[in-house]
Amino acid sequence: VFQNYALFPHLSISENVGYGLAARGVDKATRNKEAQRLLDMVQLGPFGERLPRQLSGGQQQRVALARALAIKPSILLLDEPFAALDKNLRLDMQIEVKRLQRMAGTTTLIVTHDQEEALSMADRVAVLSHGHLEQFGTPSEIYDQPQTLFVNTFVGTANRVTGTVIATDADDVKVALDAGGEIIARAPKPVRASDKVIVCLRPEHLTFVSDDSGFAGEIGMALPLGATVVHEIKAKDGSSIKISQARTGGTPLREAGTPVRVAPLAPGLATVFPQ
Repeated sequence: VFQNYALFPHLSISENVGYGLAARGVDKATRNKEAQRLLDMVQLGPFGERLPRQLSGGQQQRVALARALAIKPSILLLDEPFAALDKNLRLDMQIEVKRLQRMAGTTTLIVTHDQEEALSMADRVAVLSHGHLEQFGTPSEIYDQPQTLFVNTFVGTANRVTGTVIATDADDVKVALDAGGEIIARAPKPVRASDKVIVCLRPEHLTFVSDDSGFAGEIGMALPLGATVVHEIKAKDGSSIKISQARTGGTPLREAGTPVRVAPLAPGLATVFPQ
């Protein structure tokens, strides 16, 4: 399935879906029946006689998928299939393609530069950097337990702050942050006391606190982003830290310059990597 769909403009939708079967010498009656079955599966049954230009982008995407499935491939390849779609249609098509893939039971390889798309579509995710496999695992493992600094900062959003290891045990590491305060974090790679480290904190794992935990700073900017509010915090060491909160009716937008304290929602949500 190509990024630009690559449907044959002079063929009807039904003929596009059946093209691979025709190229393999399947008789017309059989390929017409199979094309109709696949069009029904992608919820385009009544559109078989239309031309590609008479369909929306999302509908053309489903036709391209049906055409690829018609020949019963052992593996289905999708090259950034949603890049040309607007955001709302992209989400609908991700749900639709995943549903169809489950129905067809075909092993599928999808190439994408959209991290959210990879996490939502895949059973397994491979993160590559300069031809090197950084990590391979489930979407939850990739997002919640990144094994390298690249994965932590490339997949999703992560704040990076520096600090020094105070103590370690079997599971957790205590770090004194250069921004002030201390934090408990997980360490996928071994670190020792007094090591300089980079601490990665996801914005949604941070919260404002009224006690002495966490570290102090002041509001630099408030960004309402639909369902969430992102506050940029200027820490005492000059680093910039983002905190994301669900935007409910009572979520205030804090004014620039307001002093605040920020801490993780729970110990171990931060991840440390050697500098």
